[in-house]
Amino acid sequence: MYFSIIPFALSYYFILSDPGDISQDNLFWRLVFWLIVLRMCLTLFEVPRGALAPELSKDYDQRNNLAALAMIFGWIGGAGIDSIARAFWLDSFVDIDGYQSLAFWGGIGIFIGAAVSCIGTHKNIPDLYEPKPRSTDLGLMLREAIETLSNRAWLVLFLAGCFYALLIGLESGVGTYYNEFFWQWKPEDIALFPLLAIAGVATLVICAPFIAKGRSKKKIAVGVFIFTIIVGPLPVALRLVDVYYGTNIIPSNGSDTLWYILAIHQTAMAALGALGFVFITSMSMDIVEQVEKSTDRREEGLLGTINAFVHKLVGAGGVLISGLIISFAGFDNPNALQADLYGGDIINNFAIIHLAIGISLPFISTLLVLLYDIDRSKHNTHVSDLGYVEED
Repeated sequence: MYFSIIPFALSYYFILSDPGDISQDNLFWRLVFWLIVLRMCLTLFEVPRGALAPELSKDYDQRNNLAALAMIFGWIGGAGIDSIARAFWLDSFVDIDGYQSLAFWGGIGIFIGAAVSCIGTHKNIPDLYEPKPRSTDLGLMLREAIETLSNRAWLVLFLAGCFYALLIGLESGVGTYYNEFFWQWKPEDIALFPLLAIAGVATLVICAPFIAKGRSKKKIAVGVFIFTIIVGPLPVALRLVDVYYGTNIIPSNGSDTLWYILAIHQTAMAALGALGFVFITSMSMDIVEQVEKSTDRREEGLLGTINAFVHKLVGAGGVLISGLIISFAGFDNPNALQADLYGGDIINNFAIIHLAIGISLPFISTLLVLLYDIDRSKHNTHVSDLGYVEED
């Protein structure tokens, strides 16, 4: 984790910084290089951080608290810098100079946040689980890895995560297209949106442990996700209905009414999505004891490493799909008119394709979560059988 901090921050900076006057080919390979560095550093940081979480608590409900805190601080950092950029640095969503400021201060924020996380958890090292001496025989290690990764609960969350990683990759950067061309906002118009999202996420996520007390994490998460799948696309879908059927369901761009509708909608969707993933994160922690009971090995690192590695690869596929949608819609057409981009056929075609894929992926992911089979009773049995002292 310590090793990843500086290259993590630097790679973020160089991805967003102005490369100067270079060819498109050189720009492409420059971005590929720094994206690879960023993904590697993120994996180096996230895998041990994720493996540490199950060590800090074995309690079914206490793990909700840990996941909730991680979610809140993640939103404070990410949405906070987004709000600052919109309010002070970006004149438009395609403002090159504004992104230079975001590159610098975002990199600083990553460095500080990662360093605080490392230093803050360093004191827990003496209390961590010490595994038994293991054989270095490659054949045995491979068989043990296959045994560990054959766990049903892990497999369904892993596959669900693959579809969600595709969605995350697909969503990378599309907000810029919606804000600039579909809703036609200026950055300062919606600078408050990320702050409202932080408030909504913090409020609902803080309540997560109370919401889940005595209830099934899986059922709550699935219910939340189904609701967001249905309600999330509504503003864009209804605007497209207005465009193609001549209705006036959604207020016109630039109106105060539209601002309030989207502010409430985005805040609610962010908060509910975060709440759902608090429980998914907590559910993934509960797999550790089930695996340990069946194999006599704690494998947080292996489970987290495979998840992180494959999901990064799949997420990159989502970015590729996003690029294909952008190209297919016509954004790379040199003869495209401003009228085609701003509220015209190009952005509308983009929105239709994006909505279709963006609804399908989380729906499949949610169906897979339904197959997860560790409930409160089963987890408490695992903890008891392994001899861990349950926490109040």
